[in-house]
Amino acid sequence: MQIITGIGESEHVTSMQHRAIFEMVIGDNSYILNKGELLEPELQSNNALKIRSGMLAHHGCICEVAPNTYDEVAIGNGSQSMKRIDLVVARYTQNAETKVERTEWTVIQGQPVESNPVAPDYIHGNMQDGDLTDDCPVFEVHLDGIQVVEIKKLLNVLGGSLAELNRKLPVFKRRNSSEAGICTPHYIMIMGTLVLQGANADYRQLFSASDLLSKILKFYDPSISNFDEGKCVITTNNGDGNAAAIHFYAPEWWGSNNAYFQYFYPATSGQIRVNYCIHYLKL
Repeated sequence: MQIITGIGESEHVTSMQHRAIFEMVIGDNSYILNKGELLEPELQSNNALKIRSGMLAHHGCICEVAPNTYDEVAIGNGSQSMKRIDLVVARYTQNAETKVERTEWTVIQGQPVESNPVAPDYIHGNMQDGDLTDDCPVFEVHLDGIQVVEIKKLLNVLGGSLAELNRKLPVFKRRNSSEAGICTPHYIMIMGTLVLQGANADYRQLFSASDLLSKILKFYDPSISNFDEGKCVITTNNGDGNAAAIHFYAPEWWGSNNAYFQYFYPATSGQIRVNYCIHYLKL
């Protein structure tokens, strides 16, 4: 075993090791990173394609078109009455003798045909396996006759950061010993149990809208400013059938009372335990 992220007696960190770390963090496929102008293509003429600033990840290799600059690649002339698809790839190469690595734009010209053109093949290498050439297809350039009619971006933009990803992860919270929930940017799910008191009847108030908002929902997400019954679903069951041998029906929203009520059969004047699950959509 040898140390990678540490000072050694001699130079010991390889580009392959560095790329392996990026592969584990952002993935081992090909992506446009969320930087600069996202390598946005801009057709200058039927023979020239401008590629704006941005960063690219391919098999852990990070390369860029520097900020406030652009690259320009040449497109071969089209043919009258013929269709063609050219492939613009980011080509990785390593010199077998000097071990120097580099990336550059390369245009692979497709075969002109009268109809139904297909993109040309490319070098399916993997620098992490020691291949000296490794192509990453980034754009398709579609020609109809001598005109470029479409530039198709082939890679997804890998948006956000680890900090943003963490903000999107579900957050578990416990309001008390009888209730806990999970909060996401768009949704809250809460599970709990409570005991309802009341007179001899076949229903009891379960939650008022004001209690749902101030005591429950705002605990899990303080940014919620109002309660919308159209975004709320509550399911329940009898939490103690031995203490109260009754059957539960689905809770109902009473707009006139601005509250949810729990129905059951038969009527009872005793305490009943309700296990509940609240689903609330924040969109």
